[in-house]
Amino acid sequence: MHRLKSNLVWVALMLWVGIAQVYWQLGPHIASYSNASLHTSAYEVLKGLTLLGSDILILLLGYFLSQRSHRESTIIKAWLNALVLGVLASVLVVLSTNQLAKVTVFHIDFFNATFPLLRNTYPLIFGSLLGLILTAVINDQKFIWRRPALIGIWLLIIVPLFWTPNIWGWTSNHLTLFYALLFVLGANVKQGSYHRKWLLITGLGLLITVILQGIMPFMSIDGRTTSRFTTPTNIFTVLAAYGIVKITVNHLEQPNWRSLYSYLTLIENTALLASVQLIVKLHNAYGSLKAGIITIIFLLFSLACSYVWCRLSTGNFAKRHLQRIDRFTGQSADEQLQLIKQRLNSWMPNIILGIISYLIAALSMLLMNDGFSVSPNVDATYNIFAYTFGQRELLLLFTAFLIFAVIKFIQALTNRYWIGLISIIAISAVFVVANHEKNVARNEPILPADLAMVRVAKNLFGMVDGIVWIVALVTLMILIAVTVWLEKTHPLRNAVGGVTQRLLFVLLAPCLFATAFLWNHQNTPFNNLMTSIDDQPMFYNQLSGARINGPLLQFMNNIDVTVMAKPTGYSRQKMAAIVRKYHLDAQQINRQRTNSFSKQTIIFNLSESFANPQRVPGVQLKNNPVPYITKLSKQNTGGLMISSGYGGGTANMEYMALTGFALTNFSPTLPTPYTQLVNNLKNNPSIAQQFKSAIAIHPYNGAFYNRTEVYRKFGIDRFLYLGSKYPIRHQKKIDRSPYLSDQTSYQNVLDQLMNYHGGRFINLVTMQNHFPYNQHYYNEISKYQATKVSAGTDKSSVNDFATGIHHTDEAMKQFITAIDKIERPITVVFYGDHLPGIYGNEMTKDGLKLHETDYFIYSNRYAREHGARNFKQKTAYVAPNDFIAMAAKQTNSKVDWYQALLTRVYEQLPVITEDVQASGNVNAYNSNSRFITQKGKILKENQLTKKQKALLHDYRLVQYDVTAGKHYVVKTMK
Repeated sequence: MHRLKSNLVWVALMLWVGIAQVYWQLGPHIASYSNASLHTSAYEVLKGLTLLGSDILILLLGYFLSQRSHRESTIIKAWLNALVLGVLASVLVVLSTNQLAKVTVFHIDFFNATFPLLRNTYPLIFGSLLGLILTAVINDQKFIWRRPALIGIWLLIIVPLFWTPNIWGWTSNHLTLFYALLFVLGANVKQGSYHRKWLLITGLGLLITVILQGIMPFMSIDGRTTSRFTTPTNIFTVLAAYGIVKITVNHLEQPNWRSLYSYLTLIENTALLASVQLIVKLHNAYGSLKAGIITIIFLLFSLACSYVWCRLSTGNFAKRHLQRIDRFTGQSADEQLQLIKQRLNSWMPNIILGIISYLIAALSMLLMNDGFSVSPNVDATYNIFAYTFGQRELLLLFTAFLIFAVIKFIQALTNRYWIGLISIIAISAVFVVANHEKNVARNEPILPADLAMVRVAKNLFGMVDGIVWIVALVTLMILIAVTVWLEKTHPLRNAVGGVTQRLLFVLLAPCLFATAFLWNHQNTPFNNLMTSIDDQPMFYNQLSGARINGPLLQFMNNIDVTVMAKPTGYSRQKMAAIVRKYHLDAQQINRQRTNSFSKQTIIFNLSESFANPQRVPGVQLKNNPVPYITKLSKQNTGGLMISSGYGGGTANMEYMALTGFALTNFSPTLPTPYTQLVNNLKNNPSIAQQFKSAIAIHPYNGAFYNRTEVYRKFGIDRFLYLGSKYPIRHQKKIDRSPYLSDQTSYQNVLDQLMNYHGGRFINLVTMQNHFPYNQHYYNEISKYQATKVSAGTDKSSVNDFATGIHHTDEAMKQFITAIDKIERPITVVFYGDHLPGIYGNEMTKDGLKLHETDYFIYSNRYAREHGARNFKQKTAYVAPNDFIAMAAKQTNSKVDWYQALLTRVYEQLPVITEDVQASGNVNAYNSNSRFITQKGKILKENQLTKKQKALLHDYRLVQYDVTAGKHYVVKTMK
């Protein structure tokens, strides 16, 4: 019974300490009080009482642990326990969620767990261990200064009473030394019968503490000293804790230190704390009671886990290693040093492998860049070394681990140390060089799709210069000779390992690389892991992905790609039936139409980030920045386009507009068709193929989104971009903007209209309004500046953006005036690709508004005189994949069977899009399909009618056949 009571007291104390460690870090509402009020006083007193528990625990640990023998062994075991359990807990946390970035930076948490002593991760644990060392010195019978040392410790604790902030720097994150000193005091607690005396001291300590904490909110001049006495270092708190220990120590038994230290590891682990903070954030559980309930649940969970971990540590495997520690600490210092040297010598070959693996990982990432800077985003440029070694640490370590596993795999198979090491160095060199050469040739790294080129390897080898072959063969012969010599003179068989180790390494590498098949599956453990270590696939720019992730990880990022799930009923017969069905539909539609699509001049104008801020809830401007485009939209075919992205995803809108395929029909692992799909297909039907001449214009770098290759695949025969052989003319920038203006874009379009007189397709992608928006690019912002913005929105960014789109409005007015003078049928499809990512609105509440961009379709005077006509039916909301059908309808052009299908999809289905209320993450993973009615109501697929579901199924069958199936219908689409 006495043991049970003692255990219950220890459990209660552990919960008490846990509340102090966890609850206040969750930011409950009670902690928001900071003014001179009774609420603040109550908060300070309550928090101070919880902090008392930590002092009591350390004092008790000092009393009981100082009585243990084998202190050296205890310290090593406690450190190893904190290291192993902390790292394991951090890894399990990161496998469970991909949203840690909302509350923490995982690489900091990981290094906290990996280097707990150096990074002061667990003050309670390492404070007590340091205290154990100090106690061994101070309580040694040979130490004659024991009493003065104890008095000195009390004085050190008393002195900060007269200074604020704490003169010794004992703050919440730097308490290890304080706890060590407290541990020494606990180790010198003497059992006695002076309960009344210590009851009085305890009572006075608590009373003074409560009074000081209660009055400080009213005495603090500027509020910075409100919590001066609400700390565990407060001398009166220490006296109260010391008195409680003196009174209760006779009634307690030795704790299970393994379980206790395991519990402290869990409640102080920053990754676990971040996971609890994430729960509070996601469920908005900042109420004092809700946060308290979550804290208690977490503490009980930690208690249970520490008990289970303690049981596991008594197993045979753990016992063997713990006994080794006991034997090691039982030896003399000379024997220990000799044993450490022996261990280091036996580990050295593998340590060298680890270092070489890290160097290969780092060099491969560095060599993907042409200079000494790297630009992960358009608006950010960093020194390449600072970025690689300062921002990508975990990615480098993960890549190094993969390389290390491959080296060990080859060593395990061959039972040869040098063969494994040198072969991977050679393979890595070839891989890096091949990536560099492909970057130079195509602005793209090596991708899994390139493995298909193995089938034509003979032809490829014939393109390689003979000198290169000679150098490669000589290098190979030298490597073989060096490997043979090393294997004979320094075989290092012991470094390869025994049979069991070799078997483990044979399995490890394949299992690690097999995880890549799940990296792009949302919310799976491996996807969560890669997200948390900041792997950024950047499917929209594979070269940038290789530069910031390294070529190996970028290659693996592209392994887990499923184009599209096969719709039910897919077969050659079914696709033939669909072609016949919509061929008849085309005949019916064409009875009412007179023009030929191929004889029109169709301009698709994707306007970067164009969306009127006035539609965003909570945002108000002095004036409408785009009055002319607003007028065009109302007087012609126009309305709102539902974008599938927010803050990015330009190429996805472009892909949908040019092909008619909906992004949301694709697999979640195919978020960017331009870089993941188009190059892999022999045939890519697009609207451009309807015309004898097709031009693309983009007044920026043409390599982004792999546009140079994509446009060629789409049948676009000329691409004007900066640095191309077809130059961008009339270059002009506005004020301090680094981007070419929309006026420049439209002038280049007019040039193309003047030098060709037949039907032509022009795809224009502007750049003027690209981010960043906080650089104050424009001078005249007062006329369209924001008078009000939503919470979390930067007003200056809205001002700059609104001014930028006003310049677009003016350029469009000039452009429309110009094309109205041309005696040729010209129709412009203008649309914004997405909103700029500058608004602080919640996606779950304002998601639809945050995906609404402006669009209009305008036919020039000559086109209107020759059959083109505006229409208003089903124009309030559209999607990019509707534009082909809408352009055909606007120009009164006849359609083929596929355009007839697109026409039915446009006319009979609600707008097909992503889940606009989900996260705004673009170029990452497709979300579930949603459907927007003309009244702005959001529907799920199960809310469609039977007829609509059948039409959607036909649409998906065609998209699947063209992009992922047997391509039965491709020949009929040209």
